[in-house]
Amino acid sequence: MVITVGNTKGGCGKSTIAVNLAVEFAKEKKIILVDSDVQASSMSFRAKREKDDIQSIAINTPTLHKDLKVLNENKIVIVDVGGRDSTVFRSAILAADLLIIPVLPSLYDVWALEDTLVVLREAKVYKENLKAYVLLNQLLSNTWLAKDVTEHIQKLKDENEIELMGTMIYSRQVYKNCITAGLGVTEYPGAPEKAIQEIQGLHTEICNILHI
Repeated sequence: MVITVGNTKGGCGKSTIAVNLAVEFAKEKKIILVDSDVQASSMSFRAKREKDDIQSIAINTPTLHKDLKVLNENKIVIVDVGGRDSTVFRSAILAADLLIIPVLPSLYDVWALEDTLVVLREAKVYKENLKAYVLLNQLLSNTWLAKDVTEHIQKLKDENEIELMGTMIYSRQVYKNCITAGLGVTEYPGAPEKAIQEIQGLHTEICNILHI
């Protein structure tokens, strides 16, 4: 099963989402974390992580959709990719059973989402069963902007065969702290219960989507 976390727009927090998902899945399943971003944030996280529960590799070639067929056997593969439209980005989407698109709560980020949706529509020509979900990330509590952004994404839903995830991730310092420590939020000492619930909720929602 391949889960790709990506967006053509950089700075959306995709690596933080990818590594936290890897930590959650690793509690019960064999995990491969594939870093296909030139910034190599996921590889840096793995280098800081003491536990050997996550296998991490870097693949920056446009053959991901072929290469991951071999790695995919009896494992959960999480691909961290994006920052721009490229052949590698397109290959990572073709490889996916589920595409998660983290989006920040700004109208500029929602407008920029169209670039990713163009790639998604093209990928669906070759892979009709590809599931795609938008994940609102780094939200601020009780802001009108989150509501406005949600409404814009809902308008895109039917045209592009995407869904909006029920789970939303809020802006919290613990997400930065845990990455520096090579830990997931649910492992981090003193992590706020709300942050733990967010990541656990995201993991559960993905398992339900993929029936795993």
